Amino acid sequence: MTQDFAKKRPPKKPTRDSPPSAARARTFSLATFVTGFLAGAFITFLIALCYLKPSGAILATDDGKPTAEPQAKDDGMQWDFYEIFPKSVVPVVEEYTKTGAKVIVDNSRWILQAGSFKEAIDADERRATLILMGLDVSIQEVKVDGASWHRIIVGPFDSVLKRSRAQNKLAQAEIPSIPMKIPSS
Repeated sequence: MTQDFAKKRPPKKPTRDSPPSAARARTFSLATFVTGFLAGAFITFLIALCYLKPSGAILATDDGKPTAEPQAKDDGMQWDFYEIFPKSVVPVVEEYTKTGAKVIVDNSRWILQAGSFKEAIDADERRATLILMGLDVSIQEVKVDGASWHRIIVGPFDSVLKRSRAQNKLAQAEIPSIPMKIPSS
């Protein structure tokens, strides 16, 4: 016997015995939210306690014993900056333009110190490296506290632009340098 499948109805699905209560589902999600909120607030409170400074409410007790004055740190270094570098005065010439505004003319020159070595051999190696980079280099011998130091001097440069270009070359070669202004004569 033939059957007409087009008119056949789908079988009924079994139904639940009790539908989920909306109140029970809402309570569960509300309880989860409140628990998460309280946990986050507690963690935030603990972090805030770590970063807060103690208040000034704690009073220091004075037991009559003298306290030691903080001593200045003596790191053993001697700062000979003012003895090493000669004091130089840079003359500033002011000229007036046609509009009446002052123009400051800087007659100074620049040098770069690209190292200082106790051994002349080390200074000569650095000098050779800088010459190969295309820089004008000289070695200046200086006596500091009876010891002989060999300074590597790059320059002199007539403008800040030329000095900056040389300083960039040194920085690319990872050679530290100190710019120094010298008065031109």
